[in-house]
Parts: sequence; structure tokens; C-alpha cells
Amino acid sequence: MSRLGIALSLAVAIAACAPAPSRPAGTLDALRAKGILVVAIRVEAPPPDRNAGDPAHAQKRAFEAAVALIVARRVIGPDAKVELRSTGADRIAGLDQGADVAMTVDVAAARDRALISPPYAAASIVLAAKTGGPVKQLEDIRGAALAVAMDELGARAIAQAYLQEHGIAATLDTYMGVSGSATAVDAGKAVALIGDKIGVSIIAADRNLTTIAAIAQRPYVIAVRKSAPDLAAAIADALRAALASGEIRDAATKAAFPYETP
Repeated sequence: MSRLGIALSLAVAIAACAPAPSRPAGTLDALRAKGILVVAIRVEAPPPDRNAGDPAHAQKRAFEAAVALIVARRVIGPDAKVELRSTGADRIAGLDQGADVAMTVDVAAARDRALISPPYAAASIVLAAKTGGPVKQLEDIRGAALAVAMDELGARAIAQAYLQEHGIAATLDTYMGVSGSATAVDAGKAVALIGDKIGVSIIAADRNLTTIAAIAQRPYVIAVRKSAPDLAAAIADALRAALASGEIRDAATKAAFPYETP
């Protein structure tokens, strides 16, 4: 055999014996071997003053945690466990800190940083006002003071952009969450509030509020590292199946979460 033939034979033999490259941590195979899905989630046990600002905080976190477990069992297996890791407003940052997925909402900035699942629940930022009060349509807030919720959805920045786009001048004053904003409306400090629709719906009856307009859509989604497309695909399939079976709606009911189909 020629020297070239011998060299080629050796190269083939070495390649055949070489170990297959390992898959990066966080991929589907690695998760199934581990049996645990690490989930970045907004603080699941907040201090009392935060609950006062967001009347739907407990419902949101219970619902997101339930969805995470549904997904884990469908993707990893029936014995899968979920490890919740508290994060601040930027839950996608949790992916860089070791979480496998992040329970978040769909915004353009999120898509730049991670793979985003199909939505599993609808959500939005809304303009709400007193039922029967002076604000009945968007134009009625022109030149008035609005209470904007300081919340996890970044309502103030979104409200500013929305009003500018629609050519409406109004004063935006920030309050602690939807509850604080509703209190400002009750006190006559603002004619309407802008904040999370889910929080508004929780207190609408007690605070005599009506939703006037949707400012921006913020559906609930699950974010995955861009380096784990196999996991992202499996999560998308799991969510579609859980939506079709009614599991997600049932989880929302148990969490007292005001569910809307995405």
C-alpha cells in the first residue's frame, strides 16, 4: 500500500475511534439526564409591599410556576422536577446565570437575546378609567394627568411611546403598580391609569374600573438560550399540546389567574 493509502487508512481509523463531540449543557438530552428544569421567574415570594402594588402578583407567579411544571413533565418526563430561581424584572438575564428557561413576556428585545416560545396566555398593558367617569375613549385623556404603574412590564416607557405615536399630550405620573395607580385615580390625582391588564382585571370590580384601550400586547412566553434550539422546539411542542388539552387553562383556574387565550 502506498504511503498516501496508509495515511488515509490511519486517519479513518483515528476518526472512527474518536469520541463524539459532547452536546452543550442545557440542551434537551442533558436536561433529560438531569431530570430538573431550572426556571428563571419573577420573585415568587415578594415582600408585602410589592403585593400591594401588583394585586395579581401571586396569581401570575402561581400560574407561571404551574406552566413550567407542565412543560417540564412533557419535555423531560413524568418525574421531572422544577427548580425556581427568583430574578428581577429582567428574567432573560437568568439564562446567563444558569437557568434553562425563563418565564417572561414577548417583547422585541427578548427575541434579540433568546429563542421565544409560542404564547401560552394573552396579556397586555391597558388604559383604564372609572366606570361612568369622564374618560370613555382615548381622546379624553388629552392634556390630563395619568397614573402609570411602575411594574415588571415597563408600562411607563410603553405609555410614552404610545401617546407620542398617537399625538396625545398627557402628564405621566408613576405610582407603585396597578394598585397604587388606582388609588391615585380614586384620589383625583389622575383621570385614568396605565398598567397590566391582568392586575386591572383583579381589582376592576372593587375599584370601579373599565378598560378603555389596549396600549400594547405582552403575551406570556418561555425564553430559551439561542444555543439550545432542540430544547426550544420541544417546549413549543409541549405548550401547543398543553393548550390543546386544556391543561394550561386548568392551571390558570387553579391559580385564580384571569386567563385569556393567546
